Amino acid sequence: MTNMQKRSGMSETLRSGTGVNLPDSGGQALANATEAWFAASAECQREMIGFVSMRLAKDGEIAREMIACKSLADVATIQSRWMEETLRDYNDEMGKLMTICTKSVNGGTGAKG
Repeated sequence: MTNMQKRSGMSETLRSGTGVNLPDSGGQALANATEAWFAASAECQREMIGFVSMRLAKDGEIAREMIACKSLADVATIQSRWMEETLRDYNDEMGKLMTICTKSVNGGTGAKG
């Protein structure tokens, strides 16, 4: 029995490196949209990495404070402060990420956060 490979014209075009030309400069629009998406993704990733780094540092400090506590009341006070700070930090971070996404959707215009 003979096995024949099926190849589409699109696959051959992509393999050949000649690219795909879309009518009405659609190729340029697609390239611009892809570039904007990659830029926004990279900016979001940088922001999230910075956020995680900051939160880990804060969490480590809180853990050291809790270990040094002499009473459960002190631990409860520190834990309450930690919860408030954590919620505020996550809320602020969501705002920053939404600003990045909104700026990207609006073509790179808008206020920076």
